Amino acid sequence: AGFGRREVRGGTPSGVRGMEDARRLVSSCRSSRIESLVTFAAKKSATGLVKKEKPYADEIGKGLMAWLADRGMPEQNVEIRYVGPAGWGLVTKKPLKRGDVAFQIPEDILITKDKVLAESKFASVMKTKNIPEYWMLAMFLVENYALMIEDENASYAPYIRSLPDETGNVLEWTGREIGDLLKGSPLERVAYQMVTDVKEAIQTIMKTVKGHPNAAYMTETRLRWAFSLLFSRVVRLTSRDRQLALIPWADMANHQTDVGSFIDWEEDKKSVVFRSDRDYTANQEIFVSYGPRSSGDLLLTYGFVPSTASNPQIEKVDLRLVLDGYDPYAGPKKEALEKYGLAPAWTFPLQLNRYPAGLLEYAAFIAFRPQSDAEVGYYAKQLFGPTEQRSIPREIDSMGRDLIKQECFNALSRYRGTVESDRLMLEEQEVTAQNSIMSQDSRPAAAAAVRLRERAILRKTRDVIGKTGNWLQDLVSSNPIADLFNENI
Repeated sequence: AGFGRREVRGGTPSGVRGMEDARRLVSSCRSSRIESLVTFAAKKSATGLVKKEKPYADEIGKGLMAWLADRGMPEQNVEIRYVGPAGWGLVTKKPLKRGDVAFQIPEDILITKDKVLAESKFASVMKTKNIPEYWMLAMFLVENYALMIEDENASYAPYIRSLPDETGNVLEWTGREIGDLLKGSPLERVAYQMVTDVKEAIQTIMKTVKGHPNAAYMTETRLRWAFSLLFSRVVRLTSRDRQLALIPWADMANHQTDVGSFIDWEEDKKSVVFRSDRDYTANQEIFVSYGPRSSGDLLLTYGFVPSTASNPQIEKVDLRLVLDGYDPYAGPKKEALEKYGLAPAWTFPLQLNRYPAGLLEYAAFIAFRPQSDAEVGYYAKQLFGPTEQRSIPREIDSMGRDLIKQECFNALSRYRGTVESDRLMLEEQEVTAQNSIMSQDSRPAAAAAVRLRERAILRKTRDVIGKTGNWLQDLVSSNPIADLFNENI
């Protein structure tokens, strides 16, 4: 849906940069890999944070549950258990029917902007400096981490202890890892932008609190940790004016692509509620949806790649089309694009069996060679004017297809290594179509899986767009799972 995406440069973590929510710092985020409920030892990790050692659910888990009970947590229909490679998850204590409340978290437990402004030592700074909501939550996590170090009985210590040291998302990657593992993928550019935006946010926060009595709390290492956690744990409550919230305990729920339910606010219960979208037996892990996100989005934001078989209809790769600056009519074309709300660079999300709206129209317009300014205006109206009047003239249709085909070739040529080397890596890691891959376990394997899926989409688009006849029908009627496993595409 929609007409691709505008090319946007720069931006800040508090601003909208034209990317999907998964690529924004202020996004509706949830975590997949939870290395929580672990012992807390006074030992520094490589990140400079206090290191959490081997899993030890009794000490930390009981402390967390007591803390939640003190804040009004009701008896739940699910409980935290270790669920295997994904770490910890929520498992049913009894059978659930579709529509049943799996869990509900009362308002007093939520960590929101309002709570931060009511309880933080930095509240006055946040108000006077108009600190963005997302940054407030990061600062509150860091503040309470520091308070826990000072006093093990600090107010939020039980929750802070339950949080992981690392999530595996891109904020924890080195620049070299980004450049090496994502080389050629559109994700490389996105990853660098995400890291840059967070660095700028951290610098701004540290500058803003300079001179505050507790300014020493806000270190670069701690703030990076907090932003990484927010990437993987913040929830946007749609039914509560899209408010951002951290939801202790509920953030243990893992993602599954086909889940149709979301965590959201229910006013009559004064709680955040998750209702089952299917029947569950007792002792079965329940899942929530983090939204329709591609493997690349999930890797950068949450630190994992879902199994090949679970996500085929959502997989995508961005194709960026740019108006040729050497086109003699580049100026008039740019003006015409802007007249219709477009820009000289535009990004289109390619998928295995879905066609991005406006792709061929845009490609045809920037590819054709006009003979006059009037011709530029004529074709712009034909392609981008009122919907009922739009059409792609036959004489420029083939030019648009040729451009898309060539750009797919170009995109494929930029990837590191080969398809065969990526497949071999997954075989060596014993990754099958049914396995998810955790970035913390093997970033190279996770990146290889994403590259394979992106390449499959680019190859299919390249081949289908060059066909004669009803090529669009061939695209949308195909089996996306078969496409991902097709050795010939």
